[in-house]
Amino acid sequence: MEQNPYSAPAADLQASPAAPPGKAPDDVLRRIKVGWIVAALQAGITLLSGLLALKNGNTVIGTTSAIEALFIAALAYGVRRKHRVAASVLLAYYVLVRIAFLLAGSLNGAALGVIVILVYLSAARGTFQYHRWLQQERRFPSSQRPRLSDDPLWRTPPRPIAATPGQASQDASIPPTA
Repeated sequence: MEQNPYSAPAADLQASPAAPPGKAPDDVLRRIKVGWIVAALQAGITLLSGLLALKNGNTVIGTTSAIEALFIAALAYGVRRKHRVAASVLLAYYVLVRIAFLLAGSLNGAALGVIVILVYLSAARGTFQYHRWLQQERRFPSSQRPRLSDDPLWRTPPRPIAATPGQASQDASIPPTA
């Protein structure tokens, strides 16, 4: 069987790695989701440690922990809303906190700290990738997305066909005069 060298190759439409139209890629959304969940857990643990410090009579550590928990929770909400600035500030804040712990000589939780830094880095990358995808989607909308012109309410009715003078007299209920 001969193939025409000028014919286009067959396209495999079933194996499409692209996301469905109007929906961000799943790996980007997963990165953002994991990032804000880890930040919310960190805020909750920080709040619990602050409440325990308040219960034991240490008001300075308790209030600073409560303020820090509120700050982290606000950043987690920002990451959940896919804000690039919130994700970047969360990453920078946690890196600075880990550096402060290392300078103080505390290696407690260093391995977990590296994992959390990697999760926050992934969430920050996810927010930037999401906004790049959103910009691309706005610039070049998916062809499968419904358009306003596809709505039957916005379609114009077809124009009537202009009748010839002889045809108009045949269609009229009044007999033609000769």
